[in-house]
Amino acid sequence: MNDEQTELRFLTLAEAAIILQVSKRTILRMIQKKEVPALKVGGQWRLRESQLRRWAEEKENVLSAAFE
Repeated sequence: MNDEQTELRFLTLAEAAIILQVSKRTILRMIQKKEVPALKVGGQWRLRESQLRRWAEEKENVLSAAFE
């Protein structure tokens, strides 16, 4: 699979919740607070997988730096 196809993979709330190991409700709250990047498609929230992973890595780096 090429990079363009990977970049366009969108996740449902349930899939994003599994990746972050939180509930769907928590993901929805994070979206509503604009803490994670998301968009609505056909009335349902979707998160771009690459953006969610990048967001998680950035948060992890900030936490790691705080404990150094």
